[in-house]
Amino acid sequence: MSQKTFPTISASVDQLLLISPFVFPLYLMRFSVYGIPLTVLEVFCYLLFAVWLLAVIQKKVRLDWSKPLRYYWLLVFLILVGATIGVLTAPHFIALPSGAVLDAQRTSLGVWKGWVLAPMLYFAVLTQWIRSENQVTRILRNFVYSAAAVSLIAYFLGILGTGFTYDFRLSGFFESANYLSLYIVPALLLSVHFLIYSDGKEDPTHYLNLSSLVILAHTLYFTKSYAAIIGVFGALFLHVGYMVLRSRVNLKNLVFGILGIFCAFAFVLYTQIHTPKFQQFLDIHNRSSSSVRLEVYEIAWGLINDQPLTGIGPGLFQAYYQTRGPVILGHPPMEWNIPHPHNIFFAFWLNAGLLGLLGLLVIVFLIHFPVRYPLIAMWGILIHGIFDAPFWKNDLAMIFWLILASIVILQRYAPNTPKSTEGPIRKRLAPKLIKSTR
Repeated sequence: MSQKTFPTISASVDQLLLISPFVFPLYLMRFSVYGIPLTVLEVFCYLLFAVWLLAVIQKKVRLDWSKPLRYYWLLVFLILVGATIGVLTAPHFIALPSGAVLDAQRTSLGVWKGWVLAPMLYFAVLTQWIRSENQVTRILRNFVYSAAAVSLIAYFLGILGTGFTYDFRLSGFFESANYLSLYIVPALLLSVHFLIYSDGKEDPTHYLNLSSLVILAHTLYFTKSYAAIIGVFGALFLHVGYMVLRSRVNLKNLVFGILGIFCAFAFVLYTQIHTPKFQQFLDIHNRSSSSVRLEVYEIAWGLINDQPLTGIGPGLFQAYYQTRGPVILGHPPMEWNIPHPHNIFFAFWLNAGLLGLLGLLVIVFLIHFPVRYPLIAMWGILIHGIFDAPFWKNDLAMIFWLILASIVILQRYAPNTPKSTEGPIRKRLAPKLIKSTR
Protein backbone atom coordinates (compact mmCIF):
# COMPACT_ATOMS: atom_id res chain seq x y z
CA MET A 1 0.00 0.00 0.00
CA SER A 2 1.35 3.42 -0.91
CA GLN A 3 2.12 6.19 1.50
CA LYS A 4 -0.71 8.15 -0.06
CA THR A 5 -3.23 5.51 0.97
CA PHE A 6 -2.28 5.34 4.66
CA PRO A 7 -3.81 8.64 5.79
CA THR A 8 -7.14 7.23 4.67
CA ILE A 9 -6.65 4.18 6.90
CA SER A 10 -5.52 6.36 9.79
CA ALA A 11 -8.47 8.71 9.37
CA SER A 12 -10.81 5.72 9.18
CA VAL A 13 -9.65 4.39 12.55
CA ASP A 14 -9.98 7.85 14.09
CA GLN A 15 -13.49 8.32 12.75
CA LEU A 16 -14.63 4.82 13.71
CA LEU A 17 -13.41 5.36 17.26
CA LEU A 18 -15.13 8.75 17.50
CA ILE A 19 -18.51 7.39 16.39
CA SER A 20 -18.15 4.15 18.36
CA PRO A 21 -20.19 5.27 21.42
CA PHE A 22 -23.19 5.93 19.16
CA VAL A 23 -23.00 2.34 17.89
CA PHE A 24 -23.27 0.72 21.34
CA PRO A 25 -27.10 0.45 21.32
CA LEU A 26 -27.06 -1.17 17.86
CA TYR A 27 -26.52 -4.57 19.41
CA LEU A 28 -30.32 -4.69 19.28
CA MET A 29 -30.11 -4.98 15.48
CA ARG A 30 -29.49 -8.68 14.86
CA PHE A 31 -29.06 -10.82 11.76
CA SER A 32 -27.42 -14.08 10.71
CA VAL A 33 -24.71 -14.93 8.19
CA TYR A 34 -24.60 -18.60 7.19
CA GLY A 35 -26.43 -19.45 10.40
CA ILE A 36 -24.04 -17.45 12.61
CA PRO A 37 -25.95 -14.86 14.67
CA LEU A 38 -24.43 -11.40 14.63
CA THR A 39 -25.28 -7.88 15.73
CA VAL A 40 -24.43 -4.56 14.12
CA LEU A 41 -22.29 -3.76 17.17
CA GLU A 42 -20.24 -6.95 16.75
CA VAL A 43 -19.67 -6.29 13.05
CA PHE A 44 -18.57 -2.76 13.90
CA CYS A 45 -15.98 -4.11 16.37
CA TYR A 46 -14.66 -6.60 13.81
CA LEU A 47 -14.47 -3.88 11.15
CA LEU A 48 -12.66 -1.49 13.50
CA PHE A 49 -10.17 -4.19 14.48
CA ALA A 50 -9.59 -5.17 10.83
CA VAL A 51 -8.87 -1.58 9.76
CA TRP A 52 -6.50 -1.12 12.72
CA LEU A 53 -4.81 -4.45 11.95
CA LEU A 54 -4.29 -3.33 8.36
CA ALA A 55 -2.43 -0.29 9.64
CA VAL A 56 -0.33 -2.54 11.89
CA ILE A 57 0.53 -4.87 9.00
CA GLN A 58 1.64 -1.88 6.97
CA LYS A 59 3.94 -1.02 9.89
CA LYS A 60 2.43 2.42 10.20
CA VAL A 61 1.52 1.89 13.86
CA ARG A 62 3.94 0.97 16.61
CA LEU A 63 2.57 -1.50 19.11
CA ASP A 64 3.06 -0.39 22.69
CA TRP A 65 3.70 -3.02 25.37
CA SER A 66 5.17 -0.67 27.95
CA LYS A 67 3.91 -0.18 31.50
CA PRO A 68 1.10 -0.16 32.51
CA LEU A 69 -0.37 -1.43 29.21
CA ARG A 70 1.30 -4.82 29.45
CA TYR A 71 -0.27 -5.48 32.85
CA TYR A 72 -3.77 -4.60 31.69
CA TRP A 73 -3.43 -6.66 28.54
CA LEU A 74 -2.34 -9.63 30.64
CA LEU A 75 -5.41 -9.21 32.87
CA VAL A 76 -7.71 -8.88 29.88
CA PHE A 77 -6.22 -12.08 28.48
CA LEU A 78 -6.83 -13.72 31.86
CA ILE A 79 -10.53 -12.81 31.68
CA LEU A 80 -10.70 -14.07 28.08
CA VAL A 81 -9.12 -17.39 29.08
CA GLY A 82 -11.51 -17.72 32.03
CA ALA A 83 -14.55 -17.11 29.81
CA THR A 84 -13.20 -19.52 27.18
CA ILE A 85 -12.76 -22.25 29.77
CA GLY A 86 -16.33 -21.56 30.89
CA VAL A 87 -17.55 -22.18 27.33
CA LEU A 88 -15.55 -25.39 26.97
CA THR A 89 -16.73 -26.82 30.30
CA ALA A 90 -20.39 -25.83 29.89
CA PRO A 91 -22.82 -28.72 29.42
CA HIS A 92 -24.09 -29.37 25.92
CA PHE A 93 -27.73 -29.05 26.92
CA ILE A 94 -29.72 -27.99 29.99
CA ALA A 95 -33.28 -29.22 30.57
CA LEU A 96 -35.32 -26.28 31.91
CA PRO A 97 -38.28 -26.59 34.30
CA SER A 98 -40.56 -25.35 31.51
CA GLY A 99 -39.82 -28.49 29.54
CA ALA A 100 -37.65 -26.71 27.00
CA VAL A 101 -34.09 -27.82 26.36
CA LEU A 102 -31.43 -25.10 26.18
CA ASP A 103 -28.49 -25.55 23.82
CA ALA A 104 -26.11 -24.42 26.54
CA GLN A 105 -22.83 -24.49 24.63
CA ARG A 106 -24.29 -22.58 21.68
CA THR A 107 -25.71 -19.99 24.08
CA SER A 108 -22.44 -19.73 25.97
CA LEU A 109 -20.42 -19.44 22.76
CA GLY A 110 -22.71 -16.66 21.51
CA VAL A 111 -22.22 -14.73 24.75
CA TRP A 112 -18.46 -15.27 24.56
CA LYS A 113 -18.42 -13.91 21.02
CA GLY A 114 -20.65 -10.88 21.57
CA TRP A 115 -20.03 -9.93 25.21
CA VAL A 116 -16.38 -10.90 25.65
CA LEU A 117 -14.39 -11.15 22.41
CA ALA A 118 -15.83 -8.25 20.39
CA PRO A 119 -15.63 -5.68 23.25
CA MET A 120 -12.07 -6.84 24.03
CA LEU A 121 -11.08 -6.17 20.41
CA TYR A 122 -12.47 -2.67 20.91
CA PHE A 123 -10.35 -2.28 24.04
CA ALA A 124 -7.29 -3.47 22.11
CA VAL A 125 -7.72 -0.85 19.38
CA LEU A 126 -8.40 1.92 21.90
CA THR A 127 -5.31 1.24 23.98
CA GLN A 128 -3.00 0.77 20.99
CA TRP A 129 -4.26 3.60 18.81
CA ILE A 130 -5.11 6.52 21.11
CA ARG A 131 -2.13 8.25 22.67
CA SER A 132 -3.36 11.65 23.78
CA GLU A 133 -5.72 12.98 26.41
CA ASN A 134 -7.50 15.15 23.89
CA GLN A 135 -8.56 12.07 21.90
CA VAL A 136 -9.75 10.31 25.05
CA THR A 137 -11.84 13.30 26.05
CA ARG A 138 -13.45 13.56 22.61
CA ILE A 139 -14.56 9.92 22.67
CA LEU A 140 -15.83 10.16 26.25
CA ARG A 141 -17.79 13.31 25.39
CA ASN A 142 -19.37 11.41 22.50
CA PHE A 143 -20.29 8.65 24.92
CA VAL A 144 -22.05 11.21 27.12
CA TYR A 145 -23.91 12.56 24.10
CA SER A 146 -24.85 9.04 22.98
CA ALA A 147 -26.32 8.34 26.43
CA ALA A 148 -28.24 11.63 26.24
CA ALA A 149 -29.58 10.56 22.84
CA VAL A 150 -30.62 7.18 24.27
CA SER A 151 -32.40 9.06 27.07
CA LEU A 152 -34.28 11.29 24.61
CA ILE A 153 -35.38 8.22 22.64
CA ALA A 154 -36.56 6.68 25.91
CA TYR A 155 -38.68 9.77 26.58
CA PHE A 156 -40.11 9.67 23.06
CA LEU A 157 -41.05 6.00 23.47
CA GLY A 158 -42.53 6.86 26.86
CA ILE A 159 -44.75 9.48 25.24
CA LEU A 160 -45.89 6.82 22.76
CA GLY A 161 -46.69 4.57 25.72
CA THR A 162 -44.11 1.87 24.91
CA GLY A 163 -41.10 3.12 26.90
CA PHE A 164 -42.26 2.14 30.40
CA THR A 165 -42.19 -1.15 32.30
CA TYR A 166 -45.28 -2.63 33.95
CA ASP A 167 -44.45 -0.78 37.18
CA PHE A 168 -44.12 2.55 35.31
CA ARG A 169 -40.35 2.80 35.25
CA LEU A 170 -38.72 4.41 32.22
CA SER A 171 -36.94 1.77 30.14
CA GLY A 172 -36.90 3.13 26.58
CA PHE A 173 -36.04 0.45 24.03
CA PHE A 174 -34.36 -1.76 26.66
CA GLU A 175 -36.03 -4.80 28.20
CA SER A 176 -35.63 -3.39 31.68
CA ALA A 177 -35.38 0.02 33.34
CA ASN A 178 -32.27 -1.33 35.07
CA TYR A 179 -30.56 -1.71 31.68
CA LEU A 180 -31.28 1.93 30.87
CA SER A 181 -29.88 3.03 34.23
CA LEU A 182 -26.75 0.90 33.74
CA TYR A 183 -26.13 2.66 30.44
CA ILE A 184 -26.66 6.11 31.95
CA VAL A 185 -24.68 6.03 35.23
CA PRO A 186 -21.10 6.30 33.85
CA ALA A 187 -22.21 8.89 31.28
CA LEU A 188 -23.91 10.98 33.95
CA LEU A 189 -20.78 10.99 36.12
CA LEU A 190 -18.61 11.98 33.17
CA SER A 191 -21.03 14.78 32.30
CA VAL A 192 -20.71 16.08 35.88
CA HIS A 193 -16.93 16.13 35.48
CA PHE A 194 -17.05 17.87 32.09
CA LEU A 195 -19.47 20.50 33.37
CA ILE A 196 -17.43 21.18 36.51
CA TYR A 197 -14.27 21.59 34.50
CA SER A 198 -15.94 23.63 31.77
CA ASP A 199 -14.72 27.16 31.21
CA GLY A 200 -18.30 28.35 31.20
CA LYS A 201 -19.55 30.23 28.16
CA GLU A 202 -16.02 30.26 26.74
CA ASP A 203 -16.27 26.49 26.25
CA PRO A 204 -18.22 25.75 23.03
CA THR A 205 -19.49 22.49 24.54
CA HIS A 206 -20.65 24.09 27.81
CA TYR A 207 -24.36 24.22 26.99
CA LEU A 208 -24.24 20.78 25.40
CA ASN A 209 -22.63 19.41 28.57
CA LEU A 210 -25.24 21.14 30.72
CA SER A 211 -28.12 19.87 28.58
CA SER A 212 -26.71 16.33 28.63
CA LEU A 213 -26.37 16.41 32.41
CA VAL A 214 -29.97 17.56 32.88
CA ILE A 215 -31.32 14.96 30.45
CA LEU A 216 -29.29 12.11 31.97
CA ALA A 217 -30.15 13.02 35.57
CA HIS A 218 -33.84 13.35 34.73
CA THR A 219 -33.86 10.03 32.89
CA LEU A 220 -32.03 8.23 35.68
CA TYR A 221 -34.55 9.54 38.19
CA PHE A 222 -37.45 8.08 36.21
CA THR A 223 -35.81 4.69 35.85
CA LYS A 224 -36.37 4.53 39.62
CA SER A 225 -33.25 2.43 39.98
CA TYR A 226 -32.05 2.83 43.56
CA ALA A 227 -28.90 0.85 42.80
CA ALA A 228 -28.03 3.36 40.07
CA ILE A 229 -28.73 6.32 42.36
CA ILE A 230 -26.47 4.79 45.04
CA GLY A 231 -23.80 4.30 42.38
CA VAL A 232 -23.93 7.94 41.27
CA PHE A 233 -23.86 9.50 44.73
CA GLY A 234 -21.29 6.99 45.98
CA ALA A 235 -18.94 7.88 43.12
CA LEU A 236 -19.44 11.61 43.71
CA PHE A 237 -18.57 11.30 47.41
CA LEU A 238 -15.50 9.20 46.58
CA HIS A 239 -14.42 11.86 44.11
CA VAL A 240 -14.78 14.65 46.66
CA GLY A 241 -12.94 12.54 49.23
CA TYR A 242 -10.10 11.95 46.78
CA MET A 243 -9.79 15.68 46.11
CA VAL A 244 -9.68 16.38 49.85
CA LEU A 245 -6.87 13.86 50.32
CA ARG A 246 -4.84 14.94 47.31
CA SER A 247 -5.31 18.69 47.19
CA ARG A 248 -5.51 21.79 49.31
CA VAL A 249 -9.24 22.30 48.94
CA ASN A 250 -10.71 25.67 49.75
CA LEU A 251 -13.05 25.07 52.69
CA LYS A 252 -15.80 27.25 51.26
CA ASN A 253 -15.76 25.46 47.92
CA LEU A 254 -15.60 22.06 49.62
CA VAL A 255 -18.66 22.83 51.76
CA PHE A 256 -20.48 24.14 48.70
CA GLY A 257 -19.76 20.95 46.75
CA ILE A 258 -20.74 18.60 49.57
CA LEU A 259 -23.93 20.55 50.25
CA GLY A 260 -24.81 20.34 46.57
CA ILE A 261 -24.47 16.57 46.60
CA PHE A 262 -26.42 16.26 49.86
CA CYS A 263 -29.22 18.50 48.55
CA ALA A 264 -29.56 16.41 45.39
CA PHE A 265 -29.59 13.21 47.44
CA ALA A 266 -32.11 14.68 49.89
CA PHE A 267 -34.39 15.64 47.01
CA VAL A 268 -34.34 12.09 45.62
CA LEU A 269 -34.90 10.63 49.09
CA TYR A 270 -37.75 13.04 49.88
CA THR A 271 -39.59 12.28 46.65
CA GLN A 272 -39.19 8.51 47.03
CA ILE A 273 -39.44 7.79 50.76
CA HIS A 274 -43.23 7.47 50.82
CA THR A 275 -43.59 5.55 47.56
CA PRO A 276 -44.56 1.84 47.54
CA LYS A 277 -41.31 1.02 45.71
CA PHE A 278 -39.20 2.56 48.48
CA GLN A 279 -41.17 0.69 51.16
CA GLN A 280 -40.59 -2.54 49.26
CA PHE A 281 -36.92 -1.66 48.98
CA LEU A 282 -36.70 -1.73 52.79
CA ASP A 283 -38.72 -4.94 53.11
CA ILE A 284 -36.53 -8.05 53.19
CA HIS A 285 -39.12 -10.40 54.69
CA ASN A 286 -41.86 -10.30 52.06
CA ARG A 287 -41.64 -10.44 48.27
CA SER A 288 -39.78 -7.32 47.17
CA SER A 289 -36.83 -6.28 45.04
CA SER A 290 -34.57 -6.54 48.09
CA SER A 291 -35.76 -9.98 49.22
CA VAL A 292 -35.52 -11.29 45.64
CA ARG A 293 -31.94 -10.00 45.41
CA LEU A 294 -31.03 -11.78 48.63
CA GLU A 295 -32.34 -15.01 47.13
CA VAL A 296 -30.39 -14.34 43.94
CA TYR A 297 -27.18 -13.83 45.96
CA GLU A 298 -27.79 -17.05 47.88
CA ILE A 299 -28.28 -19.00 44.67
CA ALA A 300 -25.27 -17.34 43.03
CA TRP A 301 -23.07 -18.27 45.98
CA GLY A 302 -24.39 -21.82 45.87
CA LEU A 303 -23.52 -22.08 42.17
CA ILE A 304 -20.04 -20.71 42.88
CA ASN A 305 -19.54 -23.36 45.54
CA ASP A 306 -20.60 -26.00 43.00
CA GLN A 307 -18.06 -24.85 40.38
CA PRO A 308 -15.61 -22.42 42.00
CA LEU A 309 -12.80 -22.76 39.43
CA THR A 310 -14.48 -22.69 36.03
CA GLY A 311 -17.78 -21.04 36.83
CA ILE A 312 -20.97 -22.15 35.08
CA GLY A 313 -20.18 -20.69 31.66
CA PRO A 314 -21.00 -17.34 30.03
CA GLY A 315 -24.69 -16.52 29.77
CA LEU A 316 -26.00 -19.59 31.61
CA PHE A 317 -26.97 -18.04 34.94
CA GLN A 318 -30.71 -17.97 34.28
CA ALA A 319 -30.75 -21.62 33.25
CA TYR A 320 -28.82 -22.69 36.36
CA TYR A 321 -30.89 -20.35 38.50
CA GLN A 322 -34.08 -22.10 37.41
CA THR A 323 -32.74 -25.64 37.66
CA ARG A 324 -30.47 -25.41 40.70
CA GLY A 325 -32.12 -22.51 42.53
CA PRO A 326 -34.88 -24.53 44.23
CA VAL A 327 -32.30 -27.08 45.41
CA ILE A 328 -29.98 -24.43 46.85
CA LEU A 329 -32.80 -22.51 48.55
CA GLY A 330 -34.80 -25.56 49.60
CA HIS A 331 -37.90 -23.99 48.03
CA PRO A 332 -38.88 -22.36 44.72
CA PRO A 333 -37.43 -18.83 44.31
CA MET A 334 -39.81 -15.88 44.44
CA GLU A 335 -38.76 -14.77 40.95
CA TRP A 336 -37.97 -17.17 38.09
CA ASN A 337 -36.68 -14.94 35.29
CA ILE A 338 -33.36 -13.63 36.62
CA PRO A 339 -30.76 -13.28 33.83
CA HIS A 340 -27.85 -12.08 36.01
CA PRO A 341 -26.68 -12.53 39.63
CA HIS A 342 -27.11 -8.77 40.32
CA ASN A 343 -23.50 -8.38 41.42
CA ILE A 344 -20.55 -7.68 39.14
CA PHE A 345 -18.12 -9.83 41.15
CA PHE A 346 -20.48 -12.82 41.29
CA ALA A 347 -21.15 -12.31 37.58
CA PHE A 348 -17.46 -12.42 36.67
CA TRP A 349 -16.88 -15.47 38.85
CA LEU A 350 -19.82 -17.38 37.38
CA ASN A 351 -19.28 -16.35 33.75
CA ALA A 352 -15.46 -16.41 33.59
CA GLY A 353 -14.47 -18.53 36.55
CA LEU A 354 -11.86 -17.77 39.17
CA LEU A 355 -9.47 -16.45 36.49
CA GLY A 356 -12.05 -13.88 35.38
CA LEU A 357 -12.71 -12.75 38.94
CA LEU A 358 -8.98 -12.46 39.64
CA GLY A 359 -8.52 -10.39 36.49
CA LEU A 360 -11.30 -8.01 37.52
CA LEU A 361 -10.00 -7.59 41.07
CA VAL A 362 -6.48 -6.75 39.94
CA ILE A 363 -7.86 -4.30 37.37
CA VAL A 364 -9.86 -2.58 40.11
CA PHE A 365 -6.63 -2.23 42.09
CA LEU A 366 -4.46 -0.95 39.22
CA ILE A 367 -6.86 1.75 37.99
CA HIS A 368 -6.14 3.75 41.15
CA PHE A 369 -2.39 4.15 40.43
CA PRO A 370 -2.35 6.89 39.34
CA VAL A 371 -5.87 8.29 39.48
CA ARG A 372 -7.21 9.76 36.23
CA TYR A 373 -10.52 11.53 35.76
CA PRO A 374 -12.49 8.69 34.00
CA LEU A 375 -12.15 6.82 37.31
CA ILE A 376 -15.23 8.66 38.54
CA ALA A 377 -17.25 6.75 35.92
CA MET A 378 -15.61 3.45 36.87
CA TRP A 379 -16.42 4.08 40.52
CA GLY A 380 -20.04 4.50 39.50
CA ILE A 381 -19.94 1.23 37.56
CA LEU A 382 -18.38 -0.70 40.45
CA ILE A 383 -20.65 0.71 43.18
CA HIS A 384 -23.69 0.15 40.96
CA GLY A 385 -22.26 -3.31 40.31
CA ILE A 386 -22.64 -4.28 43.96
CA PHE A 387 -26.38 -4.48 43.30
CA ASP A 388 -26.48 -5.18 39.56
CA ALA A 389 -24.36 -6.58 36.70
CA PRO A 390 -22.95 -3.69 34.64
CA PHE A 391 -20.79 -5.79 32.31
CA TRP A 392 -22.36 -8.99 31.03
CA LYS A 393 -24.35 -7.47 28.19
CA ASN A 394 -23.26 -6.25 24.74
CA ASP A 395 -23.44 -2.48 25.23
CA LEU A 396 -22.48 -2.56 28.91
CA ALA A 397 -19.31 -4.53 28.12
CA MET A 398 -18.39 -1.89 25.52
CA ILE A 399 -18.92 0.88 28.08
CA PHE A 400 -16.80 -0.95 30.66
CA TRP A 401 -13.88 -1.39 28.26
CA LEU A 402 -14.20 2.20 27.00
CA ILE A 403 -13.92 3.60 30.53
CA LEU A 404 -11.10 1.22 31.43
CA ALA A 405 -9.22 1.99 28.22
CA SER A 406 -9.55 5.72 28.91
CA ILE A 407 -8.00 5.28 32.34
CA VAL A 408 -5.19 3.09 30.97
CA ILE A 409 -4.37 5.51 28.14
CA LEU A 410 -4.22 8.47 30.52
CA GLN A 411 -2.07 6.52 32.97
CA ARG A 412 0.33 5.81 30.11
CA TYR A 413 0.37 9.03 28.10
CA ALA A 414 -1.03 11.92 30.14
CA PRO A 415 1.51 13.97 32.12
CA ASN A 416 1.25 13.91 35.89
CA THR A 417 -1.60 16.01 37.17
CA PRO A 418 -0.15 19.03 39.00
CA LYS A 419 -1.28 20.00 42.45
CA SER A 420 -4.43 22.04 42.39
CA THR A 421 -4.54 25.64 43.42
CA GLU A 422 -7.48 27.31 45.02
CA GLY A 423 -10.06 28.51 42.55
CA PRO A 424 -13.72 28.27 41.55
CA ILE A 425 -15.62 25.18 42.60
CA ARG A 426 -15.86 23.94 39.02
CA LYS A 427 -12.06 23.87 38.94
CA ARG A 428 -11.71 22.31 42.37
CA LEU A 429 -13.82 19.17 42.35
CA ALA A 430 -12.13 17.29 39.50
CA PRO A 431 -8.57 16.50 38.43
CA LYS A 432 -7.25 18.95 35.87
CA LEU A 433 -7.14 18.03 32.23
CA ILE A 434 -3.72 18.35 30.68
CA LYS A 435 -3.71 18.74 26.94
CA SER A 436 -1.25 16.60 25.08
CA THR A 437 -0.75 15.63 21.49
CA ARG A 438 -0.53 12.29 19.88
